[in-house]
Amino acid sequence: MKVIEILEGAAFGITDGLICVLGIIIGSAAATSDAKLVVLAGVIGGVSNSFANSVGVYISQATERGVQKAKVKNGEDVHVHSVNENILNSLASFISAMSLSLIMVVPFLLLPVQNAMITSLLMGIIVLFLFGAYVGKISDENPIVHGLQYGMLGIIGAVLSYIIGSELKGLIGV
Repeated sequence: MKVIEILEGAAFGITDGLICVLGIIIGSAAATSDAKLVVLAGVIGGVSNSFANSVGVYISQATERGVQKAKVKNGEDVHVHSVNENILNSLASFISAMSLSLIMVVPFLLLPVQNAMITSLLMGIIVLFLFGAYVGKISDENPIVHGLQYGMLGIIGAVLSYIIGSELKGLIGV
């Protein structure tokens, strides 16, 4: 199996996993300013999100496989995902999301919370930009534009989470 055949699963894990965990850790840091709680939330959120991503990818591709098989039955010439492809995409989603989740919490183990937030955000934006640029390149589209779009989605998620975390801090007095 070629890497390109499991790109869909890895893409989902990278983007959704990274944006979700980045939001969890940025929001938790804004709400609590407690590195231990941020790591706890990031790891638990990362595991839960990684598993949910892998199940979602599997179910989505299994459904798509059913649609593809129906199209073939009706005479259309389409690629039908194999069960093996579905499983490998699911694993790629889990591994990529889980790996990035763990990497995103490392700064909170090493740096003061404010510096860790900035470091995690920058790391996340770089990963999203590079992945977006890769997708742009293999799609024969502008890699810079794709990279900027993916990076911007991470920034938007982090900003929303920061705002919510800051508001919750004020509401619950943590």
